[in-house]
Amino acid sequence: MTSREDRIAALVARGNKEREDLAAATIEIREEIERRKAQWKAASFLATGLAVTGTVVYRLFGKRSLAAQLGRAASVVSLLMGLARAFSRVRRFW
Repeated sequence: MTSREDRIAALVARGNKEREDLAAATIEIREEIERRKAQWKAASFLATGLAVTGTVVYRLFGKRSLAAQLGRAASVVSLLMGLARAFSRVRRFW
């Protein structure tokens, strides 16, 4: 073999090695992208769940929710019933 053929063989071997290194790096990058995508998907799922939970809790127990309105109404009714009982007790003495 001549020096020219040796040089071409060395360049071909170097090209094959670099191609293998590039393929390995590409596989690693692709795996990292898939891992990040899975992390973002999980984070998105959790954030959506928290947002839905917060919305439901606010709708159920918020200031203007049905539960809060019923609670205030129950407090008013309880107060009125207490006043009626007190009035009926006081009325017995007159």
